[in-house]
Amino acid sequence: MIPFDWRSLPPLPALRAFEAAARLGSFSAAARVLNVTHPAVAQQVRALEKHLGVRLVAEAARRLRLTEEGMRLAAALNAGFAGMAEALDRARLADRGRGLRITTTPGFAQSVLLPILAGFWAEHPDIPVSLVPDSRNADLIRDGFDLAIRAGSPPWPGTEAEMLCRTGMVVVGTPELIARDANPAAMPWILNDGDRLEAGWLATRGLDPARLTRVFIENSMLASAAALRGLGLLFATEIIMRDDIASGALVTLPGWDLPEVTYWAVTPQGETRAPVAAFVTWLKRKL
Repeated sequence: MIPFDWRSLPPLPALRAFEAAARLGSFSAAARVLNVTHPAVAQQVRALEKHLGVRLVAEAARRLRLTEEGMRLAAALNAGFAGMAEALDRARLADRGRGLRITTTPGFAQSVLLPILAGFWAEHPDIPVSLVPDSRNADLIRDGFDLAIRAGSPPWPGTEAEMLCRTGMVVVGTPELIARDANPAAMPWILNDGDRLEAGWLATRGLDPARLTRVFIENSMLASAAALRGLGLLFATEIIMRDDIASGALVTLPGWDLPEVTYWAVTPQGETRAPVAAFVTWLKRKL
């Protein structure tokens, strides 16, 4: 790279104003492009002339006429700014082409994201998406993720979180299972042995997990599949079971007062990449 001293350069607004005026032929045209007033452009150009100690504009009455020094400087500035604009465009395109690497729970990936993902590609066909389902909270920087979709409560260290949606917890089962016996204590359950909240929810209804007919399944996708086959009642978020409830394949067990769950878009700290921002904005609209 060619070394230079920023301190020796005139202020950037003055250089920008002069380049625009020289290229467009008048202070008025430059003012419209730069979204400033005519006098503001003229003042910047005069300040540039004073800084350089050189006259750049020979006449500004109707169409701008530059001095020889002004023409040389205008050509150099135009080439420099145009090169910057081209490099920035290439960087933006390369960033979008790199796409997104997203981690979320298997249940959210299968039941929420996959059914609507084609809609994102319809709006953003140039942004590839890679989904990595995992129930564990990944280290976004170490594991190379642009975005995590998590349920719970921030903060998560080293990240920034933006709320996507709230959804209720429900107890679901097949219509046949729930119609067979209305007593939860007499019905089979699909439980996650590693989820302490489930034992607490059962306790509020006077149910002891050790006394229930139960099967333990930690994988949420397998648990949902087991519920659909009538193997037992399942604690789940409404947003994940929404399609199965709407189709009638599962029904909610009434009378359970369960908490809400909040889903968050979690990104590494720092500037958010444009494809990530586009995906989060789209997902919030869909949810």
